[in-house]
Amino acid sequence: MKRLLTAAMITALLAYGLPLLTLGMDGQKDKQAEGTGEAGQTQEARDGQAAPVSAQSYDEKTQVTVLIQGQAETLPLSQYLRGVVAAEMPASFPPEALKAQAVAARTYTLYKLQAYEQGVDIPDSHKGAQLCDDFSHCKAYVDLDQVEESLWGEDAAEYRAVIDSAVSDTDGMVVSYQGEPIAAVFHAASSGRTEDSLDVWGASHPYLTSVESPGEQDCPKYQGQVSIEPSQFAETFLAAHPEADFSQPADTWFRDSHRSQSGGVIDVLVGGVRVSGAEVRGLLGLNSANFTLKASEEALVFSTLGYGHGVGLSQYGARALALEGKSFSDILKWYYQGTEISIKG
Repeated sequence: MKRLLTAAMITALLAYGLPLLTLGMDGQKDKQAEGTGEAGQTQEARDGQAAPVSAQSYDEKTQVTVLIQGQAETLPLSQYLRGVVAAEMPASFPPEALKAQAVAARTYTLYKLQAYEQGVDIPDSHKGAQLCDDFSHCKAYVDLDQVEESLWGEDAAEYRAVIDSAVSDTDGMVVSYQGEPIAAVFHAASSGRTEDSLDVWGASHPYLTSVESPGEQDCPKYQGQVSIEPSQFAETFLAAHPEADFSQPADTWFRDSHRSQSGGVIDVLVGGVRVSGAEVRGLLGLNSANFTLKASEEALVFSTLGYGHGVGLSQYGARALALEGKSFSDILKWYYQGTEISIKG
């Protein structure tokens, strides 16, 4: 039976460091790509239409505190989102994919702020700030005024305009479920089908279910491989699980895995200890928990499909859907099932 999120699960979800793993700054170098204030009146944004922008827009008047390179800074949500979109998705992606990324980033930000208001503690690592610029914990962020030329070179003016439009054209727009901002997590690429949050984090969101996702093979890190000597693996694993037994041949260490419908490893026996696929991924730095293993006395070779945790919006999937003519609204509703696009004023 699926479990809905409790307050404790929300704390764990935020502490886990979501959204992991997105394109991050590596994505900016990928030239293979196409190329908490009170809510005001809320309405369904239909057919991918941009939000109307007032003299002072929602994003401009909403302030957030962000730990940037170790220092807490207060800045408008609009500025923060521009830096997030630039850091999280290549500016060469189609405009509708960038808009979907902007809305997802805004939504996840408001989801976290609302969780704090409901009693979830701000992580100590934030040094009092609501958010941070670490993509492995919150979302990546860059100060475009300082890095746009080094980030994009001669394309800086064009790409800055694209990022500005992705944020301003969706001003105040959020993905909502039953009237509340959702945990709009995202990742770089799935294995062709996204993961259900229950299989990855052990807790269910009705809008974070497994869906087909096109175009994932275009991600340069869609396929990955990590090789490690058995003795080194045993040392690493025993540091976390000293009760594990690696006295038998290396090709017997991994047994009885359970997989999701997307192919990701939910859990597996390693040296007699059952651990999650996400933990194995974290210990070894794998691109994803969708892995297969070839084991010998010389090496353990892990081959992966996809890049990231696989839950929610796939960035390369969003790119493919945008190239098919889908609007940002279509893309968001595809990956976040049963949701609506609302506008905060």
